[in-house]
Amino acid sequence: MTFKNCKIIFLGVFLALGSLVANAQNEAEKDWLESYYESPTPDQFVAQMKNWAAEGVLEMDSAKPALIAFTSQLIRQNREKLSDWYSALSGLTPAQMQVIHTAMLYSRTKEADEIMLKQFGTRYEEEKKETQKILELPLDKEATADMLWGFFYATGSEHAIRRIVLCFRFQEAPENPDGVDVPEGYVPHYKELPAFAYHSLVANGKRHPLVVDILEKMLKEDGSLVELEKEGVYNILSAIKPDEYPDRTSAEKA
Repeated sequence: MTFKNCKIIFLGVFLALGSLVANAQNEAEKDWLESYYESPTPDQFVAQMKNWAAEGVLEMDSAKPALIAFTSQLIRQNREKLSDWYSALSGLTPAQMQVIHTAMLYSRTKEADEIMLKQFGTRYEEEKKETQKILELPLDKEATADMLWGFFYATGSEHAIRRIVLCFRFQEAPENPDGVDVPEGYVPHYKELPAFAYHSLVANGKRHPLVVDILEKMLKEDGSLVELEKEGVYNILSAIKPDEYPDRTSAEKA
């Protein structure tokens, strides 16, 4: 049993979800997942999972992080439905069930624990001890940023957006930390995080007014923001609402 140790190709949540839509050829599926927090419809969960299984989406490494986090929160929100959901999805292959099983692990619910203990026994207990909460996962792990977006799509959580904004703190992180033997030409993953945060927040902000509301509130009220984070948030808002947040770079050049 391997819940967490599948290899993830870090393409960003948009490439993952873009692949989802391209494979499923159904824009409604993307809308259902991305806009779930706006109008939750848990009764569609089983049908959606079966559709994604049929189209191969559940076995796409690039789509797994967002889907796992998204599903984990649906489980938390609908604990009383989990047993029926699990039975209804019992016909999926072990590879397809990996998303479900990993989501159950991250859901941190007793309902999931009961099912998983029957299925995997002490192996599940060992995995559970090593599993952190999604909002506490290290940002320099390749799957974390995509998982935060999956978490947001299910919940609309401002805490998930705050974690993504935290990526801007890596803007000035060294590529060759002292005492670390870094191969020539290798760029650490954490150096990609500020660009991921910017592009994903701009793209999502254009589709989700809530993201913009959260960022504006954050910029005005969040005293925990460091200067790199403030700059990153302002630049995102400038890209989305240039009249209200003029491009500072252009102003400086003028």
